[in-house]
Amino acid sequence: MRSRLTLVALIAGLALPGVALADWQWTTWSMPAETVIAGSGGALQAVVGRDGQRVHGWHLRAVGPITFEGFDFDGEFFFDRDGRALKVVRLTLKDPSQCEALEETMTRLRGTPADSSRDLGVLKTRILNWADDGSGNFLGLTGLNAIGDQPPLCFIRYRPLNPTNGG
Repeated sequence: MRSRLTLVALIAGLALPGVALADWQWTTWSMPAETVIAGSGGALQAVVGRDGQRVHGWHLRAVGPITFEGFDFDGEFFFDRDGRALKVVRLTLKDPSQCEALEETMTRLRGTPADSSRDLGVLKTRILNWADDGSGNFLGLTGLNAIGDQPPLCFIRYRPLNPTNGG
């Protein structure tokens, strides 16, 4: 069981190149945490993420509910160490049973993924990546089915294609 959970964590970690939405809704790259939070209309709260909550070294600084394309998400916004520049946004589906519908929606909006993996053995995992979402962003979707006592998980993530974009 422990080795299965380790494998799930490894796959999830590999699939976390990040998320942030350039010029998406109220956010832009390099926007400071305070501006992202203020622009959310009260939806986001400031947080100080723990070390285990980092994505590619970026720090979790804001969380809150997000509705995007008709889906409800738990949004996580990652910034540089000082919270001065938005780097990654991860949107985790509140209802992971909608993962297939989210995949269909993202494919309709962004076209065929540049690469994809589905049903990786016992994990029944889906990982789809768009090299460019049409806006200069990397876009990825990851879905993990429930394993043991671990619930299913489905999220999309955005980050700039150019890692120097946004600081």
